[in-house]
Amino acid sequence: MEEESTDMQLVLIPWPVMGHVQIIEFAKLIIHRQNHLLPLGRTLSVTVLVIKLPDYIDTVSSSFADSLSASSSTTGAAASSGLNFFLLPTTDPIPAEWSSRTRGYFMHNLVQSQKSNVSDFLRSRRRRIAGVVVDMLCTTMMGVAEDVGLPSYVFFTSPASFLGAMLHCQTLHDQQSMDVAELRNADSDVHIPSFAKPVPPQVLSMVLVDKQIWLERFLHHARDYRRAKGIIVNTFTELESHALDSFSLDSAYGDGGNIPPVYPIGPIMNHHRHSRSSPSSEVIIMEWLEKQPPSSVVLLCFGSQGSLHEDQVRQLAVGLERSGQRFIWSLRRQSPEGEEAKFPSEYGGHDALRGVLPDGFLDRTAEKGKVVGWVPQLELLSHRSVGGFVSHCGWNSVLESLWCGVPIATWPLHAEQEMNAFQLARELGLAVVITLSYDERKSVVMAAEIERGIRELMEESGRGSEVRKRVEEMSEKSKLSVVEGGSSYISLNRLIHNVMSNVHVPEQ
Repeated sequence: MEEESTDMQLVLIPWPVMGHVQIIEFAKLIIHRQNHLLPLGRTLSVTVLVIKLPDYIDTVSSSFADSLSASSSTTGAAASSGLNFFLLPTTDPIPAEWSSRTRGYFMHNLVQSQKSNVSDFLRSRRRRIAGVVVDMLCTTMMGVAEDVGLPSYVFFTSPASFLGAMLHCQTLHDQQSMDVAELRNADSDVHIPSFAKPVPPQVLSMVLVDKQIWLERFLHHARDYRRAKGIIVNTFTELESHALDSFSLDSAYGDGGNIPPVYPIGPIMNHHRHSRSSPSSEVIIMEWLEKQPPSSVVLLCFGSQGSLHEDQVRQLAVGLERSGQRFIWSLRRQSPEGEEAKFPSEYGGHDALRGVLPDGFLDRTAEKGKVVGWVPQLELLSHRSVGGFVSHCGWNSVLESLWCGVPIATWPLHAEQEMNAFQLARELGLAVVITLSYDERKSVVMAAEIERGIRELMEESGRGSEVRKRVEEMSEKSKLSVVEGGSSYISLNRLIHNVMSNVHVPEQ
């Protein structure tokens, strides 16, 4: 009989966009920590299955996928450390069909098209695999793992509060036969177990209350979460104690509960530096920052998938200039109407920027700030000169801002970001508000509101000062959570023990 291998694998399947790359940092944590936990002679390596987006959809994510594949196949360094990347074979998308709706729909179909390739990979290595970790939006792969006889875990890149919202809405649909889409039209705020305060209907995520998106995709994801052996959340207990406590309450999420163990192991920072901007432009940005006073610069950045239409860009420019604040503004071009599946792109120089910004804006603000394209966000937030962050409230950006002690002014765009903004500003007091509810292609926040929000964010007294103090306190808690004895450190240890309990250890 073949002897059981002492080198086991954990297989990770990420959602193929930059906003979900924290799963790779999670892989590094597993590899580092297992050295302190596993019995002598046993090892746990990690293999990441990389699904590449076509270049014409998003050059940033596709080039990042290429860099991961190259790091594994050409240098051998990743393999020697226990971290491997396997680029799945390219599938043949049909642009006319896949691009007809949204980028989420496109990526959902792209992941679906990889099921047979993932199955082949898992079957070829079945005896050495301890478990499969799927991204929160790749739960279709849980069925593939089950067919091979492997346990699955979910890596949840959004906050625990939104995990609770998804499970709550699934409970309403499956156990109470409620049309969840009607919550958007509720006469009063909505009670959700994972939120300490009732949630205004206008900030409920469209993935919950858009009937087609909910029924076709997110209802199935929520049902799948209950089938997982564990749910790994990029958060920490000190930040989301109410949401995390709700998962252990009897009947909070329907009769019978059926919530798998939840492991808060964050904050996980994306330290894998990948930038599409030229080295010279980054040098210019950093040299300019070095000349600015401490905490004097506001960073405006809307994430890898976020963008503003041209009318909104002009209003933002006016409000920003009137605020009088120093700034770095990461401005990217929105995809055209009818091509919503495509990601934002670069404007490509000052001539293109002058075409969308108010006349003379770049000249008048040349000493005050920089309008740039893609930026290394964590690096900028870590700089002593950056003192405020106008953000879309994507969860990675929220965690980065808290880690760095930089307060946020909320400007959510899509996904669960409006609910994140509500939680930050209204529940936790960790942000000021520019807006809590926004439609990326239709809404317009006027210059006066933008000016007010930025001034409040950067003020040295009043509301902005109170928020800054709370953010600095939460920054310390976030760093303590991941060191030995911290809440997330302990939770990760529990997770590794759970994963290794899947492994059969032969009797000696």
